[in-house]
Amino acid sequence: MPRRVNPLKEKREGQIKEAALKLFSQKGFHNTTVTEISEAAGLGKGTIYWYWKSKEELAFSLVEDMLSAFLRLLEEAVGWEGAFREKFDRLLDEVTALYRVEKEHCRLLWKFRADRHYIFDQEYVSKVTSYYLRMRKAIADLVEQGMEEGALRREDPGKLALAMLGAAEGLELEWLENEEHFDIGEGLKLVFGAMLDGLGARPGSQGEGAAGKGVG
Repeated sequence: MPRRVNPLKEKREGQIKEAALKLFSQKGFHNTTVTEISEAAGLGKGTIYWYWKSKEELAFSLVEDMLSAFLRLLEEAVGWEGAFREKFDRLLDEVTALYRVEKEHCRLLWKFRADRHYIFDQEYVSKVTSYYLRMRKAIADLVEQGMEEGALRREDPGKLALAMLGAAEGLELEWLENEEHFDIGEGLKLVFGAMLDGLGARPGSQGEGAAGKGVG
């Protein structure tokens, strides 16, 4: 059955999340109170507890919104039609667009990651970890497709996924710190273009298939 939409509920959730994102980014998690969030959202303090049981859960919901958006995009990319390089170029374009939409969420996540064990209990830390594991799996699956197609030489797709995710995160951080001088889209295309060119299949390796398959 289709999900039932409650416009008022979604509007209030959006108001609260917008206020919390702004305050957490400006003041930090520990220096922001639920009262301040409710006042910034124009709602009563009790309203927040209708949606989240704690400030910690509200903060995690912001992180989860961003992580789920990136995960959904990566998992969808695995099923796109077309040649590997075309799919990867499209993925870079869509990742760039998502970064720009989720910029403040990205900034907040970096702050949370720096001291996540002091902000989130183990339940939430485990959930964040599970998102990253699934993202790495999706990237590894996409890379495996490129190897099967012969567009990439045979390497360990799991290790390549880690390297690619790390490269993207490094570019993301540089962009957040130096936005006036560094464009995330240009950086992604430059770095990943060079990476994929360097990983191109060697002569005679086309169609190796499963012969030298790495571990994802």
